[in-house]
Amino acid sequence: MTADFCCEKLERILHRSTHFRCHQVNWVEKTASTSDDLKAAWELPSVPQQIKVADFQMAGRGQHGRSWQGGAGQSLLFSFSLAGFRNEFPLSLLAGLALYAALQRLAADGSGLWLKWPNDVWLNRRKLAGILCENSILGDVTHSVLGVGLNLLPLEDSSLTAACFCEISDEIRRDDILCGFFEEFDELLTKDASALTERWKMAAARFWQTKFVFASHDQVEFSGVPITLEPDGSLLVKPDNEKSRRLLSATLKPVF
Repeated sequence: MTADFCCEKLERILHRSTHFRCHQVNWVEKTASTSDDLKAAWELPSVPQQIKVADFQMAGRGQHGRSWQGGAGQSLLFSFSLAGFRNEFPLSLLAGLALYAALQRLAADGSGLWLKWPNDVWLNRRKLAGILCENSILGDVTHSVLGVGLNLLPLEDSSLTAACFCEISDEIRRDDILCGFFEEFDELLTKDASALTERWKMAAARFWQTKFVFASHDQVEFSGVPITLEPDGSLLVKPDNEKSRRLLSATLKPVF
């Protein structure tokens, strides 16, 4: 096990948790995808609740099938399951808010951190972390697997304009980030959609000041600015020279 990761420390945090005390924690050096590993449990008669952390993923991915690149030890890569989530506010946005709050707490200077709809954490003008949420309804229960990828160190591929946590913190310990994340997530799960929406909007301060190129499900691109977030996670945007639109999903490219 790597020097900066301690399952026992995380398990102590989870033991005090309302929502994660029964989760099994597993760490591996390498796997194809931590999310795929957890989704495999959907085929079992009884689906265990799990958290899986990996040093390296051979087939990590983000939204819309994009790959998540990074060498061994460069990133914090983990997935976790959750069953029976009941809240109008989407899990992926809630996870982004929890990660943002944990990083703010640990950073020497977190003033450059902000949330980008729907599932990214950015540092100034570069992406720092991404989240992917996948669901399956088994019987009458919705089972979710959320995958998180956070750049800790500069990526080996210099062509990618990604940020890394080492830019804002001299102390980089994956167990500290994981513990902070699950503490924040556990607390946020007790809030209603209205409260979560307001907290997300505050954490996304820079998002509201940025112009984007939007590509919705029909892949017709348009430029505009985000206006507000609705409690169901949808985004209200104002396109250039058009009436406002409500987006349930889209890709967003900032125009800096």
